[in-house]
Amino acid sequence: MGFAALAMTACDKDFGNWAEQTINEQDAIAEFTATNITVSTDANNGIDFANVADGQMIKVANVTAPTTTSEGYTPSYQIILGGTHTYDLTAEGEMDANDLKAYIEEVYGKAPDVREITAVVVTTFGNGAMATRYNSKPFTIKANLVAPHISENYYVVGGALDWGASAASKEQKFKRNSDKSVYDDPIFTITINAAFDGSGNRTDTWFAIGDDEALEAIANDNDWSKLLGCTAGNGMNGYTGNLAPRAELSDDGSLKLPASDEAAAYKITLDMMNYTFTIETISATPETWYLVGGCIGDGSWANAADKIGTSLFPLAFIGDKKIAYTGYFTTDGFKLIKNPGSWDDQWGQGAGGYVKNDGGSGNLSVATAGWYTVTLDYANDVLTIEPTSAPTQTYEVGIAGEFNGWSFQAMTKCANSDHLWKTDLTVDSDQAGKFLIDGWTVNWGATDFPTGIGTQNGSNIPIAAGSYVVIFNDITGGYNFISK
Repeated sequence: MGFAALAMTACDKDFGNWAEQTINEQDAIAEFTATNITVSTDANNGIDFANVADGQMIKVANVTAPTTTSEGYTPSYQIILGGTHTYDLTAEGEMDANDLKAYIEEVYGKAPDVREITAVVVTTFGNGAMATRYNSKPFTIKANLVAPHISENYYVVGGALDWGASAASKEQKFKRNSDKSVYDDPIFTITINAAFDGSGNRTDTWFAIGDDEALEAIANDNDWSKLLGCTAGNGMNGYTGNLAPRAELSDDGSLKLPASDEAAAYKITLDMMNYTFTIETISATPETWYLVGGCIGDGSWANAADKIGTSLFPLAFIGDKKIAYTGYFTTDGFKLIKNPGSWDDQWGQGAGGYVKNDGGSGNLSVATAGWYTVTLDYANDVLTIEPTSAPTQTYEVGIAGEFNGWSFQAMTKCANSDHLWKTDLTVDSDQAGKFLIDGWTVNWGATDFPTGIGTQNGSNIPIAAGSYVVIFNDITGGYNFISK
């Protein structure tokens, strides 16, 4: 038993001091000789991952294997990077390039800077019964990852604005959703308005993308060559594609969004690690209709604008030119109106069903009290009222965004509702925001504005500058930013 315990003991030694190693009873079985590990020229001068294939074995050290007077001893090798991460190493001093890349990305990030990494090679020399470990002296591996140039800031030039003026003002600036390095979070987003002519008619929206250097070159020297354009060609971009500097393109590569898509705005997302873009259309502002009646809010039938959230409840945009509201309805009557303070545009009950703008229409109603969803297809003038399941969760809802440092700001329950929330909000510039419960475990977001359906962990809501009455329905995630 004593022999076995000693035989399995490992000792750490420097490769340069083999003659001075501690000898125990079992060490006398064999005599070892070795020379120092030396750093390979490639690793010392720098490993450029531009010249390394995926999964390739790369040489990081020159290893001279120990020798022994006894048979049956086999050396194995590992490399320790930064004193914390251990990887397999071959007898030729090679390691998997993917391991080195993963280490650099984890410790330093994805930026293409030259990294100096402290390394130690460990040789384990054993025969199945005894294992002895020897460490090399520390040495340095230099390596740099492959990554394109990524600037800290990007801007839209053109769009609905004058090209030269927008380059000078830098007002159409992309945003990022984190404080990480641009190489660890290379995603930039912006929402721009569609272009219209002087008569209010929609026109094609043309634009390009540039960083600070590109925009300053335009403003100072009228040099437009440093902008980024679409590699597919001038105006041939579509809604996804690749970007490249104009100097590398055969034409300007300006991006075009056609007037025919009827978008009111566009959300542009850049992935600058891959120099790609995606564009989402944002539909023209949806129609807003309100519920009012004996079973809505305080039941007073008051329809003035200052009664939103008290006796007027808005329907939220659900897509495809449809709006909806889900809540608890009693058998008391109600109607839909389009404009607070006016009964001119309304939905009511007619002889043949639901009718729009019929002066003799009666009140809408449900047969039995319960939970219902009211949906209005305003493009085709179709109104439906359908029963739905009762909500299973009750929340205390707030709002957060750039306007309050992304901190929880409580909203107020609307009249006679546990699931409809209200607040007043004024923002002096375009902002981003979300609805949430305190602690962020539940939060709602989406890309639509001023109305839409927020989803759990959805995108930040792009809030245009202005003053609003904000209404949020925690059953559906439906929200409305109603201009005051």
